[in-house]
Amino acid sequence: MTNNQNIKQIISTNLAQIPISEVMSKTILTVYEGWSIKRLSQFFRKHHISGAPVIAADEELVGVVTQSDIIKFESSDPDKQQIQKLIREYCGPFGQEADETEITRIQQRANEYCTVNSIMTKQVLSIDQESNLDLAYKLMVEKNIHRLFVTQRGLLIGVLTGMDILRMLQKS
Repeated sequence: MTNNQNIKQIISTNLAQIPISEVMSKTILTVYEGWSIKRLSQFFRKHHISGAPVIAADEELVGVVTQSDIIKFESSDPDKQQIQKLIREYCGPFGQEADETEITRIQQRANEYCTVNSIMTKQVLSIDQESNLDLAYKLMVEKNIHRLFVTQRGLLIGVLTGMDILRMLQKS
């Protein structure tokens, strides 16, 4: 075994002995799928976070949204088709078609009109609180994600971030 493989084995063995519940954050800041992108940005800045689980009005977990989603949204201009879709979602199937002036106005203020639901990732990865850190860290690396939502019998009870794992390693 090489030194690199030895180090990986030692880390993996040590992480396998630590339950996620000892490292995860039990404070969960959630956002609503109907919030505007502008409100979401303000929420992230206020709480100094880079991502959050997204819930529907009935408190059901429906996705995850991050600062990267906001940046991707803000660096692209919604086209007329996307604006028409937004209007249909907002006004319903019986809403009227927007004219060019309305489309231009909406494009200029998209971060106030577009919602979290339109930029969030609908696939949410979670892990049971009884799992160990080795499994969590491997899943985070494999899926190239920065956070895992921690569940107990399917209910959201916490969040585990890459930074949580690094802080735990620093204390060791």
